[in-house]
Amino acid sequence: MKHLKYSGMAVLLIVTIIIGGCSMHPKIKANDSYARIKPVAPLPEYERMKVPHNLSIVVENVADMNNSYKNRVRLYVNKYEIEPDEIFNYKSSYKYNMKLQPGIYEIKALYYAHTGWKESSFTIKPRDRVKIYLNKKATLNVTLKKNHWGAPVDKVTYFELDYEDIDLNKSQ
Repeated sequence: MKHLKYSGMAVLLIVTIIIGGCSMHPKIKANDSYARIKPVAPLPEYERMKVPHNLSIVVENVADMNNSYKNRVRLYVNKYEIEPDEIFNYKSSYKYNMKLQPGIYEIKALYYAHTGWKESSFTIKPRDRVKIYLNKKATLNVTLKKNHWGAPVDKVTYFELDYEDIDLNKSQ
């Protein structure tokens, strides 16, 4: 009987320690706050509208009236498919302007070309992951170089990546 009393007290002590440990607030260093603390809610829509686009992507020479009028591009940012700003049945350029949170993003596009009797897909990507900064705009540009079938000349096509400063005071 005495053995049960002590084992019950030991279990109660262990449960108290576990519950006490879980209820403590997590601690981080001040230098880690930017990466570890997320906002409790997003900015209101009227405030988000003031934030300028910080990523612009342009894919040129996608389609033409001769032999590549069915060709198209699909863009992916961190595996999410992004629709272009404007959608037409036939267009030579695909343009995307976005507002992203600061961080590193994986961006790739698939170029679909009707090469003869079948449709083939070709990858367009930057040479590295794209960094989005608070005060800079990232621009990805590519002009597709195609053969007579409308397929890219290169097996993998790369975006040219450029960064330009954003004047945050001007956007407000």
